[in-house]
Amino acid sequence: MKQIKTYIMALAGTCILGSCSDFLDVTPQGELTTDLYFSQEERINEAVSRVYSSINWRFFRLGTMYFTTHEFPSDDVRMNTADANFLTAYNFQYDPNNVYVERLWERWYQYINDCNQVLELTKDYDDETAALYNAQARFFRAYWHFDLMNVFGEVVLRDHVPAENEYNIPKSSEEDIYRLVISDLEYAIEHLPTRQEWGEENLGRVTKGTAKGILAKVYLYRQDYENAYKYANEVVNVDHEYSLDPDYRNLFSIQGKYSSESMMPGHYIYQNIEGRLRNPYVEFQGIPGSGLGSAYFVPSDEFVSAYEEGDPRKEATIFEKGETIEGYTGEITWLEEKDEAGNVVSEFNYANKKVIWPATQWPDNDFFKQELNLPFLRFADILLVYAESANELGKTTEAEDALEKVRFRARGNQTYAEAGVLPEKRGLGKDALREIIWNERRIELAFEGNRWFDLVRYEKVVPNYTTNLMHRKGRTNFDYAKHSKFPIPTYYITSSEGVLTQNPARQ
Repeated sequence: MKQIKTYIMALAGTCILGSCSDFLDVTPQGELTTDLYFSQEERINEAVSRVYSSINWRFFRLGTMYFTTHEFPSDDVRMNTADANFLTAYNFQYDPNNVYVERLWERWYQYINDCNQVLELTKDYDDETAALYNAQARFFRAYWHFDLMNVFGEVVLRDHVPAENEYNIPKSSEEDIYRLVISDLEYAIEHLPTRQEWGEENLGRVTKGTAKGILAKVYLYRQDYENAYKYANEVVNVDHEYSLDPDYRNLFSIQGKYSSESMMPGHYIYQNIEGRLRNPYVEFQGIPGSGLGSAYFVPSDEFVSAYEEGDPRKEATIFEKGETIEGYTGEITWLEEKDEAGNVVSEFNYANKKVIWPATQWPDNDFFKQELNLPFLRFADILLVYAESANELGKTTEAEDALEKVRFRARGNQTYAEAGVLPEKRGLGKDALREIIWNERRIELAFEGNRWFDLVRYEKVVPNYTTNLMHRKGRTNFDYAKHSKFPIPTYYITSSEGVLTQNPARQ
């Protein structure tokens, strides 16, 4: 077998391999270097850059796909739009012709194909550099397959670049897809460097810890608590690759993208490129009625009331009516809904503060262009995976200790005795502690794409948990069998000429 004889130079602050304008749209500060630059090596390098481009949020409408399937069905959001594609998700009137869900299916498979292109290009090489390329590609291939399963259930498995006669193939079982996901993540764990080994100049690359963290979540979703505990424990107690950022609010700032807590940061950087003038993570959020963001969804009143009294994360996460934005001189108006007589029948009072930062940081003084990033995975998430799996295994003290680490940081790195808020949770029993950990996940990871998938899996742990929750909130049309997964888009079923079939609950 051949070797790729080049080596990877450090890329200061860009976390990419070589140049790919669709990745960060910035000039690379390093490249594969050798006296002889082989075209095949350049192709591999650019293919890996395309793999990373999937989390740079450069695609203008990515937010429509992501939020529709990851946030809107949950109980954390209140809708502020007449867009039927958004509302059918929120109202559990899932439409197999929803254009945003259709686009997600298409784009996620494009991302998977990008991963398979890397593996195809490196198949004749057997050295450490090739393994490093492959590890990054296989990590992302696992990540997008896992995400597709969370959205749709059984989906099409793509483990290689398809030949012409393989474009229309049937779905695979979830077990087969999980087998690929786990295998890919195990390979990534074996061959990826740690954050420290990548070095400061390569912050943002996926790491050994990133792969372990996602694998811990995969096992948690499968209720395989032994393996969830195993990998979460390694991230938390053994490897010391990541740690909690001492400042919760800082995690979501422009400067916090590469925090010690950020295990898989997004990579949005504003560039004045036609068709890419808004950050799709920011665009659909903001303050309703103000022109600061489209504010198609905002925190629900019920979510805001779920904070424990005095929890500092509320102030860090919830922007309340009456607050001001540092450096912003315009008037902040809030949307009100009125009846025909002009009486206010409903008003909006909250926005997601994670996307609201001082106006001095807005490129071109434009709220929509803020260089903010969705944290796709962070250490606090894995601490809570560790706590939950430990609790399910009867390792009560470990579970309580992990939970306390999250709450200690939330108090401002103070004990309960010092802060007087967020009392420690100990000695409550397995069932009560489970409920507390679940609520901690809701508060700690708010609007980061976790709550809906958590609600889906909770019903498997505690029968009727999510069904009862939705019904208590007046969303009585929720049917777990129908609505825990989105229908596969009609377009792809039709174009497959009957090879691809709809999810059983939607037939």
